[in-house]
Amino acid sequence: MKAIVGGVLILAMLAAGSAFAYVVDDSDWCWRMGAVAREQALVARERAREAREMAREQFEAKREAARARLEATREAARARIDFARERRDIMREQMRARRDILRDVRRELRRDRDRDRVF
Repeated sequence: MKAIVGGVLILAMLAAGSAFAYVVDDSDWCWRMGAVAREQALVARERAREAREMAREQFEAKREAARARLEATREAARARIDFARERRDIMREQMRARRDILRDVRRELRRDRDRDRVF
C-alpha cells in the first residue's frame, strides 16, 4: 500500500512538475511570441510610414509637375500676348509712319499748288 501511495505521490509530483514546466514553458513561449509580435508590429509601422512618405513624395512630385505645366502654359500665354503686343505696336508704328508720309505729301502738294496759283 505504501508503494502504491508512494507511486501515486511520485506520479502526482511528476504531473504537477510537468504541468508547472508546461506553464513556465508556455509563459516563455508567450513572451517570445509577444516579442515576435512586437517586432512584427514595429516592422509593419515602419513599412506603413515608408509607404506614407513615398505616397507623400509622389503626390508632391505630381503637384510640382502640375505646377510646372501650369507655369509653362502661363509662360506660353505671356509669350503669345507679348508677341501680339509687339506686332500690334509695329503695325501702329507703320500706320503712323504711313499717315505722317501722306500728311507730308499732301502738305507738299498743297504748297506746290498754292505757289502755282500765286505766280
